Parts: sequence; C-alpha cells; structure tokens
Amino acid sequence: MLKHFRRLFPLLLLIFIDSFSYFVVIPVLLELFFNAHYGLLPNRTSLATRDFLTGFTISLSTIAALIAAPFVGSFSDKYGRKKTLLFCLVAMTLGFLLPIIGILKKNLLLVLLGRLLSGIGSSSQPVAQAAVADLCQQDEKALFLSFIALMMTLPIMLGPLAGGYLSDNHLVSWFNATTPYCLAVIISIISFIIILFYFKETIGTEMRTQMLSMREIIFGLKKAIKTYRIGGLLLIFFCLELGWSQYYQTIALFLTQQCQYSVQQISLFNAYMGIFMSLGLLCLYPVLIKYFNVKKIMRTSVFWVLFALLACALLPKYQWFFVWVVAIFTGTAYVSLLTMISNQVAKQHQGWIMGYLSTVLFSAWMITGLNGGWLIAVHPTLPLWIAAGALLIGWGASLKRSKL
Repeated sequence: MLKHFRRLFPLLLLIFIDSFSYFVVIPVLLELFFNAHYGLLPNRTSLATRDFLTGFTISLSTIAALIAAPFVGSFSDKYGRKKTLLFCLVAMTLGFLLPIIGILKKNLLLVLLGRLLSGIGSSSQPVAQAAVADLCQQDEKALFLSFIALMMTLPIMLGPLAGGYLSDNHLVSWFNATTPYCLAVIISIISFIIILFYFKETIGTEMRTQMLSMREIIFGLKKAIKTYRIGGLLLIFFCLELGWSQYYQTIALFLTQQCQYSVQQISLFNAYMGIFMSLGLLCLYPVLIKYFNVKKIMRTSVFWVLFALLACALLPKYQWFFVWVVAIFTGTAYVSLLTMISNQVAKQHQGWIMGYLSTVLFSAWMITGLNGGWLIAVHPTLPLWIAAGALLIGWGASLKRSKL
C-alpha cells in the first residue's frame, strides 16, 4: 500500500490543486458582473440579465465537463493517463489565463471561453479515478478513492474563502479580480510540472484500447450498462448526487431567506459541512472498510443520508443538527459506489466508464443548479423534500440490488 501511495501522491496533489484552482475564482465571477468598475457589461444592463450571466458563466464549466468527461476518459484508455492529465492541465491553465486578459481588455467573451476551457480541464478527475483502478486491488481501491474524494472536498471549503480574500483590495492594495486567476494559473503550472516529472504512467501499452468513435461515446452508455451490468449502481449514484447537490446548492438561499443568515454565517455553515465530509473520508471510511464490505457500507450510508435529509425537511430550522450526518455519509456512499462500479468494469475501460460517471454527476449538479431558485419560490422546503425523495429512490434501488 505504501508503494501505491508514493506513486499516487502526485495524483492526489494534482486533484487538490486542480479543485482548489477551480473554486478559488468563483467569488470573482460575482464581482465581475455586478461591479461596474470592471466594465464587462454596459451600465444599463438590467439586474435580471446580470443574474442570468452569472449563473450561465458558473454553469458553463459544468456543461463543458459533462460533455468532455466521456471523451477524456476514453482518450486516457487509448493514450495513457499521464498524457491525458497533461492535456487537461494545459486546458485548465488556458482557462484561467484567458479571463485575466478578458478582465484587462474588458472582453466578456474571453471570460466565458476561459470558463469553458477550465471545465474541460476539470475532466481530469475521472482519469485520476481510473489511475487508482489501474494500480490498486479491490481492497485498496476503496481507500485510495476515498483519498481522491477528500482532495476534491477540501477545496470546496478553502477555495471560495481564499478567492474572496484575494480579490479584496481592502486587505492588500494590489488585490483585484485578476489575483485569484493569477494564483490559479501558477498552481496549474505547478501541477503540470508535478505530473510531467513525478507521475508514472499507470496503464501499460498492452492494456490500452482503441479510441472510441464519437458515436460510440455519445451512445455507448447503454452498451456499457448492458456489458458490465451497472445500471442499478448508476441509478443509485445519480440519486445520491441529485439529492446531495439539491441540498448543497439551495441551502444557502434557504438559510438566507428563512433564517436571515448573513454571508459570514453561510460561510461557516458551508465550512461545517465540508469539515464533517472530510472527517468522514479521512477517519471513518478507513475504519469501515476494515470491518464491512463496500456494498454494505454503500447501502447503510445511503440510508443515513436519506434519514438526515428527511429530518432537515421536517425540521428546517435545525439544519445544524442533521447536516453533519448528510455530509459524512454522502462522502462514504460516493466512494463506495465508485468502488463497486469500478470493480465490475474491465481494466481497459476504466477511463471510459469513470468518464460516464462524471457525466452523471455533472448532470445532477446542473439540474439542481437550474431548479433551486424556483423550487424555493414555490415553497421554501420543497428543495429539501426533493433531495430526500431522490435518496428514497436511491435507497430503494440499493435494497432491490441486495436481493439480486
């Protein structure tokens, strides 16, 4: 295990750095579209248009990653993980560099193009998961996938916080909207160097497959489900991500409107979620996999997420009492599902299938990102009930699968 950890450490560092550089620029997007100082939009631009452009720009990277992930995963099966990761890092570096030029030149198109490229670059995550599957046996795979999930979770807390401070010229006179982007460019270049010199290819030439055609990638999900019998697991995975993203992407608006939370209180609540998810992945999951198989961990974790989301919906004023359960067991369920799906897939198709998993994940987050505002407008707790409903379907699917 220590040997695999040394070999995968550059990959874990890459995932953290990539995710951090992605989240660190998010606070800046709000500043760009609502502060007339940057001149990206005419002063007469309506508030509704600014709201739309902000949401569109944030979701643009998700849409790009959703489309790119299966292609990038298949590319890594053919040309290797290392080359693919380097390609993703080039795309991500350009994705952070173009907005700097766009801000300085007051060119909105460059900002949008940069967000698109950074989304393509973030498709490195399924490649990293495939690299773990290349090296690790089933017993070790769950542990190392939990480390990757941890590296994806920490930046959710740290990135936006750092981005907010780095763009605040009250702290340092030369801080502005380009500062987080500059940091992201530097971090991406460091990541490129780490992968280029310290990461060893994990898939041998004898295991590589032919690059799938565009038609095969677009319409290949049905074939993958039939070949590897992963339809039920994909349904559970989608329900888990739909429920978690519905909660995560609407709870800030709910707490603001219904509990009169300040920006600082929202930040603390988000950090609270992130801390417990990280603790679950770092401390609890390694213990669980010593005593239970991943199938039992998955099914039990989905149940506890369902229980906690129902409690959040029934007692909406007491989110702090239940959200830690949601955070911990969402993390353990996510890793267990990844492991179970990977274990059923042939080694030469790990990148392809992990790419589809990322597409399923990004689809769920895109859906809930678009519906959260109007669901709360219908009824404040409706998003919470929908999140619980998604987990109820997922838990039912997990019970049905256990009988097969």
